[in-house]
Amino acid sequence: MIGARAMSQLDLHIEQKIAQRDSIDLAARRLAGRPGWVIEFGLGRGRSYAHLVERFPDREIYCFDRQHAMDPGGPRPPTARLILGDLAAVLADATVQARFRARVILAHLDLAWGEGDDATVHRLVLERTREWLLPGAWILSDRAVPLDPAWGLVPVPATAEVGHAHRYHRYELRAAP
Repeated sequence: MIGARAMSQLDLHIEQKIAQRDSIDLAARRLAGRPGWVIEFGLGRGRSYAHLVERFPDREIYCFDRQHAMDPGGPRPPTARLILGDLAAVLADATVQARFRARVILAHLDLAWGEGDDATVHRLVLERTREWLLPGAWILSDRAVPLDPAWGLVPVPATAEVGHAHRYHRYELRAAP
């Protein structure tokens, strides 16, 4: 395209963050009044956790990450709601599985670093947490995840409510027939 400028890494990052924020806001509106916990995979510095706390103020929010690296001064999950360690090992733990089974209305997967399409960790998380999801639960993901039909997940169509919707991915668990 003549005269078109390539998007910088900063431009791409800003688009992704707008799509992430808008997707969380959309999920908050669509899931309002429905019971269930919120889980965050990839706590990192805690920016999306802080947004989840604002949008889901009356929900239990649990965070999973390899290590605790949050910015000081921001909202922090209570120790009982912060699960640290290698995700493969944590999600294989029978106690963790029992604790979360059929209790989750929203899972937020913020696990990617940089540009790319490797969704290996995202797929692992979905495979090991699908029994945690309540009917109609949503999954928000920073990577597109190849869906296994047995999971019962369907993409939530993009709407005008989500800016740069192609930069963040929304899925919903179909209710059992």
